[in-house]
Amino acid sequence: MTPVRPPTRTARADVLIAALELLPGSTFLDGPGMAVHGPMGAEALSGLGHDDEVVAWVEAYVDRHPPHDPPPPVARIDATDADEWRAAIGDLARLTDWRDLFTAALSDGPWTDVLATWVPRLLPGYGGFLTHGLLRTAHAVRVLETGPEPRPAALAELATGLAFWSGSHQTLPGRVRLDGTVPVHDAVAGLPRPDGPWDPVERAFFRPLDGHDGFAAAVGALAPPWSDDPLGDLSLVFARALLAWPEAPTDALLHTITPIAASRTLLRHLPEGVGAAVYAAAWQVGAGILACFTPARPVDLRRTPDREPPAPPELIARAVANRAPHAIKIVEACLQEHALRPDPAYLLAADHVVAGTDPW
Repeated sequence: MTPVRPPTRTARADVLIAALELLPGSTFLDGPGMAVHGPMGAEALSGLGHDDEVVAWVEAYVDRHPPHDPPPPVARIDATDADEWRAAIGDLARLTDWRDLFTAALSDGPWTDVLATWVPRLLPGYGGFLTHGLLRTAHAVRVLETGPEPRPAALAELATGLAFWSGSHQTLPGRVRLDGTVPVHDAVAGLPRPDGPWDPVERAFFRPLDGHDGFAAAVGALAPPWSDDPLGDLSLVFARALLAWPEAPTDALLHTITPIAASRTLLRHLPEGVGAAVYAAAWQVGAGILACFTPARPVDLRRTPDREPPAPPELIARAVANRAPHAIKIVEACLQEHALRPDPAYLLAADHVVAGTDPW
């Protein structure tokens, strides 16, 4: 199996810190008003073994995406007062307040303790801003994993990632109990579609699902996981879904897969027993993305399309040549999932996204 990670840990750590120091780390949004992708794309590019291109990639990213100023602080959030922090969750106007909270928490104790406390609290709303809070947090964790001692730029990036997750926190309708009777393939194929029309921004913020009883019932009907790799069950069916609806926007559908790979990073630092909550959240959010962005027509998600996928080195070369963050991130995530459970759907899905992503 072709390794996704480069072999030299020290070189990777140094180049990622250099990349973070070149980026405006306190920024949550940048041109054209989307979630900042610079730190995530740089880390994923390094993960594909291209440390030598990371700094130049970051410089190009900064030129292409002027940062938006973060919101001004409103008021200090007391992390020990559950009523207070719960009142601030999901409020984009409080992003700077959230970053101040996490900056203080990370200076007071190990970053792993901060993750263990806050990730379980934030999991139910990881779909907000199309999952980018969770994603940015996980990429920051992978930077921290490269060295024995946490470096200031990496801790600052983790604070920003957790803050974005907190401020963009959004829950979806329904409750996933994992005691239903519908297998995951059939559950995805049978998702209801809200009546439209809906514009892309409304879809990205899950507005079509507001008050949608059919969606709540569909996500609640999911059967318990059937294998010893529940997250792999989900990522595989979502990869097949991406291929089954080729007309759907890939920049939305890829966020059914990338957060699952990112969740595996977070699980390494979370208490035992959190895995079920990660699986439930990944299912609910992935189902929400598919319900909002794919057309209603029958699909068969039990089989992978019968065509030859590109080899991993070829996929990596295409992503690096494309240079767009989504192309790099989906290839890295799909190769991680493919390494755990080899299936051509991962390679074909990543190839489909790269082909449909405008290159830099």
